[in-house]
Amino acid sequence: MKKRMMVALFSVVVVFIACISAQAQVPKEGTVSGVRAFSTTSIKTVAMGKERVMLIYEATGVHIGDSSDSILHNSSFRGVGSTTIVNGTLEDGGFCVNIRPDGDQIFTTYKSIGVMATGIKRTWTFVGGTGKFVGIEGGGENEAPLGIRPAAEGSMQGYNRMTGHYKLP
Repeated sequence: MKKRMMVALFSVVVVFIACISAQAQVPKEGTVSGVRAFSTTSIKTVAMGKERVMLIYEATGVHIGDSSDSILHNSSFRGVGSTTIVNGTLEDGGFCVNIRPDGDQIFTTYKSIGVMATGIKRTWTFVGGTGKFVGIEGGGENEAPLGIRPAAEGSMQGYNRMTGHYKLP
């Protein structure tokens, strides 16, 4: 009886370890898609005449992947960037740290260009990571709709749909 209990317990432990290790596996290549929602409350603005404005900001938010096995699914992020607007044409760029549910981090940079009245086209690039994501490469693009009313004065909220790819060493 004791021997059977030990065998059963050992079997449960082996299955448990196998499940954990199966979850921890990340494919060496794949796609990324989903929705990224953000809020920005730290915005510094410098006006340079009537036609030029410079913004420096910090944003935080979440990424909800189109599938639960997406490498960014349920991750949070923090980004720092700057925007220059000249006569309604916008140029933007910055850096984000994406924090996965397992604690690993994935780092991205981004660049945007657009016209304030029509929206922003953005490209982003994976530039590194921690844990399973050391050496990650790839990137993608997204569009950010404009015109979302701020929840509070001096803040900005938004979302965008991301698509891209990655490759691990």
